[in-house]
Amino acid sequence: MLTLHFAPNSRAGRILWLLEELALPYELNRMDFHPKDLKSDAHRARHPLGRVPVLDDGDISIFESGAIVEYILERHKNGGLKPDVASPLFP
Repeated sequence: MLTLHFAPNSRAGRILWLLEELALPYELNRMDFHPKDLKSDAHRARHPLGRVPVLDDGDISIFESGAIVEYILERHKNGGLKPDVASPLFP
């Protein structure tokens, strides 16, 4: 099960949109955009700089929204959102 560590008004919204668009099951760990949440020891164990988004997929944790998008599209099917790398449509 995917878990998205999310704070409102952050780049985590991109990941939330993608998970919904692909209809993937996920859990949402909603955090306040405040140091008490983002700089907590528990969250720093996920992201050393205490930022969001962070996506957990089993034992794998990924941060940085662009990397998370690429991971989801490769690992969990792209749902037609981008052409396959081997496709002549791929730029």
